[in-house]
Amino acid sequence: MDTYDDAAFDRFCSDLVNAGFSPGGDEQYPRWTGPIRPSLQPLTDSTRMHIQFFPGWPLRYAHVFVPGLRTEHDAQGMICLWAEDDPAQIDGRELGKLWGRLDRWATGARDGFHAEDRALDAHRLYDGQSTYRAELPLHDLIVRGTNGFIAALSATVQRQTLLIEHRIHPNMHTVDKPVLTGAFYLRNHLTRPPRTLDDVRAALTRRQRTNLTYGLANRSISQFPEPSGGHDFIVLAWPRHDDDYDAVVLGITGDGDTLGTAALSATSNDTRALRKRAGPDAELLGGTTLLIAGAGSVGGHVAVAVASSGVGAIHLHDSDHLTTANLVRHVGTPHFVGATKTEAVAAVIEQHAPWTDVSQNADLPYDPAGLLAAIETVDVVVDCTGMLPMTAALAEVCRRRGIPLIAGALFHHGMMVRVQRQAAGDTPIAARPKDPRYHVLPQDLSSSGMAGFLELGCTAPVNNAPPTAVLTAASEISSAVLDLLTGCRLRPDERVTVLSPMPPPFDRPGVLDPRDTP
Repeated sequence: MDTYDDAAFDRFCSDLVNAGFSPGGDEQYPRWTGPIRPSLQPLTDSTRMHIQFFPGWPLRYAHVFVPGLRTEHDAQGMICLWAEDDPAQIDGRELGKLWGRLDRWATGARDGFHAEDRALDAHRLYDGQSTYRAELPLHDLIVRGTNGFIAALSATVQRQTLLIEHRIHPNMHTVDKPVLTGAFYLRNHLTRPPRTLDDVRAALTRRQRTNLTYGLANRSISQFPEPSGGHDFIVLAWPRHDDDYDAVVLGITGDGDTLGTAALSATSNDTRALRKRAGPDAELLGGTTLLIAGAGSVGGHVAVAVASSGVGAIHLHDSDHLTTANLVRHVGTPHFVGATKTEAVAAVIEQHAPWTDVSQNADLPYDPAGLLAAIETVDVVVDCTGMLPMTAALAEVCRRRGIPLIAGALFHHGMMVRVQRQAAGDTPIAARPKDPRYHVLPQDLSSSGMAGFLELGCTAPVNNAPPTAVLTAASEISSAVLDLLTGCRLRPDERVTVLSPMPPPFDRPGVLDPRDTP
């Protein structure tokens, strides 16, 4: 076998021989068979076990397989010792450490694993496995009922994924798609995840079993995922740890004596599940409102990033329309070509962060009174226009009103990014050119030989900035916004990121911080 450490593999195999194991399998997937580990004997009647190697050893550990083993944290006898993304699995390159990990696992299997160590992976323990996946609003279903709760479900199939909804009739997005029907069952306790349909029946209340029997009896002899007239799938959910729940989604095939079930890998798609991926500050950010000026390539990415992080409301300002050429760097899709950029960005935000309310607005006015009226109800103003006059106007009006401002722009064909913060305690942006702590950016000479400060307009050099520069700018601006909203204030009030070398002091890629200026 091709490994990342041939010497260690030879020692490992030698130790296996000394432990009474003999080789088998093929060259790519060696499999050694030997006596059962003493710590596993109370868990199985099997007297033999297998050590299965996979490509990538020892970066991927050798798995232990025990025929007939049925416990938590094993899948049809294959024992889960480390998660696939756990870097500690490299310790398994020494047989002694693999045995030590296995013995600790056996203790947990015998005495009971910690509840918090379980995951939404009960489908792995089920005897039948489906190649389909499932998504469902698990939390939304759970909060609707208590022990013994039953809910009617419908679902459609999209690219090998069963999209489950808590409704009988399909919504507008499922027109012309076959609709499957099923049932959701909630219990308040399960000793262990079910492995067969009989286990599921045994876990249900009498009323739930009646519903299941009726749904199965109405089935035709269709194959999953074809509609059958009865229950095409069922979902059983139960508490796992704290407010987390486990669930098994079963697809159903055939009827009567030909009835078969298989477990689908399931994930939650309700708002609560999405917010868990929004980061630790999502709840804090839920009550904040931003104004973002500019919904172009930079501003669009900023809007999606801060919304996905949990921001509750965004006022988007931009009158420009999306073109096909914009799509190289914009978050919008071809579907929105011809629409305003704010419409395209709002649609993406709705898909990524349904908790964020987005208002679409025209360009900000330049007059002080009009500008003040537009910003006075927001918590932070974010300038992504890259237009010096608007940046200067926002800086002055925000200063007068005491509203924090984050301004970010690309310079010199995307060779550098500058992000400025103007909040309580920061140097006003207008005063920085005379402050030696702040770097004065080199002027850009256009082909006409005229000096330009920012790269403006639809024919200006900013259009040559590569997508990587746009993403860097958006990341820097978004990070500055979240740093301010969360009250961390760990970033300086101005930061210049050099992406490509320019004349000193911008001659090396990296970050320039005014706090480092002598």
